Amino acid sequence: MENIKIKQRTNWKSRILNTLQEIGKSLQFPIAILPFAAILNRFGALGLSYTSNTTPDGVLHITNHIGYWISFIIQKPGGVIFDNLPLIFAIGIAFGLAKDHRGEVALVGAAIYLVISAMLGEHGIGNMIYDKVLTFKAADGNFSKLLYVENYKGDVLQNGKFVLSIGVLGGIVSGILASVLYNKYKEIKLPKALSFFGGRRFVPMIGLACAVPVALAFAIIWPWLQYVLMLMGKQVADPSKASVAIPGTMLYGFLNRLLLPFGLHQILNTFFWFQLPIQGNHIDPISGSSDGIIHWDYGDINAFTAKNENAGLFQSGFFPVMMGGIPAIALAMIMSAKKEKRNEVAGFLGGVAVVAIVSGITEPIEFSFVFLAPALLLVHASLTAIFVGITTAMRIQVGFGFSAGIIDYLVSFPQAWGFSQHHGGIWKVISNPLMIIPLTAICAFVYYSVFMILIKKLNVMTPGREEEGVEVEEQTSSSKQNSTSYDQSNKYAKQAKMIFDAIGADNLVSIDNCATRLRLIVKDNQNIDKALIKQSGAFGIKQLGTEALQIVIGPDVEHVVNELKKISN
Repeated sequence: MENIKIKQRTNWKSRILNTLQEIGKSLQFPIAILPFAAILNRFGALGLSYTSNTTPDGVLHITNHIGYWISFIIQKPGGVIFDNLPLIFAIGIAFGLAKDHRGEVALVGAAIYLVISAMLGEHGIGNMIYDKVLTFKAADGNFSKLLYVENYKGDVLQNGKFVLSIGVLGGIVSGILASVLYNKYKEIKLPKALSFFGGRRFVPMIGLACAVPVALAFAIIWPWLQYVLMLMGKQVADPSKASVAIPGTMLYGFLNRLLLPFGLHQILNTFFWFQLPIQGNHIDPISGSSDGIIHWDYGDINAFTAKNENAGLFQSGFFPVMMGGIPAIALAMIMSAKKEKRNEVAGFLGGVAVVAIVSGITEPIEFSFVFLAPALLLVHASLTAIFVGITTAMRIQVGFGFSAGIIDYLVSFPQAWGFSQHHGGIWKVISNPLMIIPLTAICAFVYYSVFMILIKKLNVMTPGREEEGVEVEEQTSSSKQNSTSYDQSNKYAKQAKMIFDAIGADNLVSIDNCATRLRLIVKDNQNIDKALIKQSGAFGIKQLGTEALQIVIGPDVEHVVNELKKISN
């Protein structure tokens, strides 16, 4: 009886981990569209700010027609993505969580979100419920309500509209609901007279019906949660409130890296980057002039794109770490490798270090040590928290569309410069985005020194430090037999074949991927040949529960996925 209980508990844990892995993976679909959208939006917005101006009465004046329309054409394709992020998340999550990844479920996800959004809009059911609740006189004598979102110009109340901004969370909920209904009812059979509405045609109907009670639940519960989140955003997302902002962003930075091996950092990021309410004036790039109106923007990436003066605190600290710290870890592993293996290790770690500097994709390097020595992961998370705290204390505000690499640094520079000019005084120097460069150098030195000492002190078997014969002893007879049989010209096909053989055809259930990892579901993730997977060129392996399996490949993971799907079919 005891054994049965243990097995049931394990299966329950596996289901939770599998679900979280699926959600984390699905978040990559909408996030993948952001990098290029951010580039277009920021460069286009920079041009618009210099070719037009808006008078206090809201009239647009174009000062350079050719420049304005060129900037308009550049900015709009990127801006519309950020304006419709919740809808994009609803579509992407629905598609990602559907078992067969068919397009119908994305349509249902979009429809559910549009229904919920319409019912919660201005003069919607939220206003019906709370219109007479918690009313009071504001300091300026205007009638106000606690749960209203209020904008001010200076100290003058501009409006007090009841705004339920469920934001990206609403899109995620819509996408999850659509996928659950789709997976459950896509093969439903109805009586013959209604058979036309059976199967996948049934899903939109049940989806729209379910959207109504979900919207009602949001209308009742979300105003209070939104109010609490706004209070949180006012404190944590404000560089002038260092006593709260510094520990708040440090905790975020620490958890962001600590959750990385499990792939759960994406769920944490989604809240801070796309949902957390941030309040502030909108600031022009370069010049730093303010529009004088207090706005609410939702999520740190959205707020930075909207030019909110308090944006960027949950992004800036990653630039020194990803452009300096992570490449320094790679250098430490190269220099601590045995001399005869150093060139070989430098061959693959050097390449991914360059990728980290340019694009901010760091997982291949991090997975080279996180499972070999969990203590190094704790050190890495702690150092990340420290540098996030430093950039917050210095009020450096640099944003990204994808990750903290050179590309995003250059794209965000004009807006970050505008923030520093807006701060004025000594902060023009301290918060200047150019300060990222010396911070990156300092971060690289600290990371290199700490990791060189710890790798040798703890005798961590990072690449090139393995004892002779250990890898051979770890290999199963299967991997020994197959190790000389993979001489295909296509390196991705070769890698996929090795991984497929290591897992076993009868063991593989489903194949997916995110930015750098294979995300697999297998019948038993203990029944795999780890040595053969490592031999294929994988940077790391993570087993979640008894069924979920993640294999770190790198930014070219999609090519391996395509080959693996060909083999498995």
